[in-house]
Amino acid sequence: MRILAFLTVVALSLPLVAAAEGRLTVSGEGHLAVVPDMAVITLGADGRGPTAVEAMNATSDAVEAILARLTGLGVDMRDIQTTQLRVNEQTRWDNARNEDVFLGYYATNTVSVRVRDLDGISALLSAVLDDGANQLQNLSFSVQEPRPIEDEARRRAVADAMAKAKLYADAAGVTLGPVLELRDTAEPLVRSIAGAEAMMREAAVVAKDVPVAAGELEVRAEVTMVFTIAE
Repeated sequence: MRILAFLTVVALSLPLVAAAEGRLTVSGEGHLAVVPDMAVITLGADGRGPTAVEAMNATSDAVEAILARLTGLGVDMRDIQTTQLRVNEQTRWDNARNEDVFLGYYATNTVSVRVRDLDGISALLSAVLDDGANQLQNLSFSVQEPRPIEDEARRRAVADAMAKAKLYADAAGVTLGPVLELRDTAEPLVRSIAGAEAMMREAAVVAKDVPVAAGELEVRAEVTMVFTIAE
């Protein structure tokens, strides 16, 4: 009985081993460097006051001027979106009184702006600083039409995987068969190669053009391919 059971296990396992030996799985990567043609900036203003209304009003005047400036410089309203509108009560702990002391209210109003004209971004940043912006939280770069770039990265990933499969098959002395499976194992990733720099100069009465370096973006795609090994 033990011998029969052993032979049964071996017989059942043989097809699985043969199937594994008849396949080749490889992964491929595609890389593409591109120059960005759009920037996304998060900026705004904050203010303080004895009441929530006064604190918010202190920011509203500045943000209204900022929005007017942006549209005046050609930024479309569809590229401007409020991302944060907040009012908080401010207190300070008084050790002598052993309690919180009310200081007033703090308000924040920030907007996200897509800038499609990178040549004018430095002048735009200095202009909104002059208009009262005292927050610059983020500056990132991207491309307006990412699909063609992502597709090219995918093509390069497939080509890389196929080149590896052919290399392995030639090295092993076997014939590469047709593709059994193709998986996109990662969404195309866009990351900055040479980052941007933006600075706010509080000492100047009128802000100079803010220095910004767009650098390059790298688009990367990954695929996994499974090939048959022909006899």
